[in-house]
Amino acid sequence: MSQGGDILSRCFELAGAGDLDAAGDLAELALEEEGDNGPLWRFVGLLRHRSGDYTGARDALETAQALVPFDPTATCALAESLARTGRSAPACAVYQALASDGRCPERLMPAIAAGLGYLGEFEQALDVCVELIRRRPDHAEAYFGAAFYLRRLGRPLETALSYVAKAHALAPDAELYRISLATLLDHAGRREEAYELLRGVDLDGVSCRCCLRRMTTIFLAVGDVDRVQTCRRQAGED
Repeated sequence: MSQGGDILSRCFELAGAGDLDAAGDLAELALEEEGDNGPLWRFVGLLRHRSGDYTGARDALETAQALVPFDPTATCALAESLARTGRSAPACAVYQALASDGRCPERLMPAIAAGLGYLGEFEQALDVCVELIRRRPDHAEAYFGAAFYLRRLGRPLETALSYVAKAHALAPDAELYRISLATLLDHAGRREEAYELLRGVDLDGVSCRCCLRRMTTIFLAVGDVDRVQTCRRQAGED
C-alpha cells in the first residue's frame, strides 16, 4: 500500500473511533506532502463539511473532484458547500444531476430536496419528495417535505393537508407533524379537530417557539387558558 493509502486508512480509523480532530489534522498534514492525493482531499472536504466549514469543504471537494471520481455522498456534500457559500448556480446544477440519477441512494434524497429548497427551487424539491414517496411509501419525512413545498408553491391547502396527515399517520409520535397537521386543520376551518390533536401534546416537552405560537393561537381560539399559559411560559413570553 502506498504511503498515501496508509495515511488515509489511519484517518478512517481515527474517524471511526470518533476522533475527528485527529483524523482531520493527520489528513491536512499529509496533504502538505501529497497535494495531488484525491482521496485525501475528498476525506478532508467531507470532514470540513461535517464541521460546518463550507468554504473549506467547497475548496477541498472541488480539488478532489478534479483528481478522483465522486460517489453521491461526496457530490451531495459539494452541492451543499457550494450553496452555502453563495455559488447557487453550480450548486443547483449538482443537486439537479443527483435528483435525476435513478441510482441516487434514498438516504440522500431528503438532503437533496432540502438543498433545492434552500436555493428556492421548490418545484424540483417537491419532485424529489414525491420520488422518494414512490420508492418508500412508508417514509414520513418525504410526505412532510412534500407538504412543505406544496405550501411554498401556493398549492391548495387540502393537498398539503393530506400529505401532512399521512406523515402524522406514519410517525404519530413526531410532535412537529402533529402540530403542523393541527395548524393546517385550523386554517381549513376544522378547529375542533385541530384542538383534539393538540390536546395529546406534552407541552412541557416542546421547545420550538414557532410550534408553541401555533398552538397558542388554537388554544386561545377555543378558550383553553391553561394550555395558553403553558405555551407562553415554554416560549419565554410570560
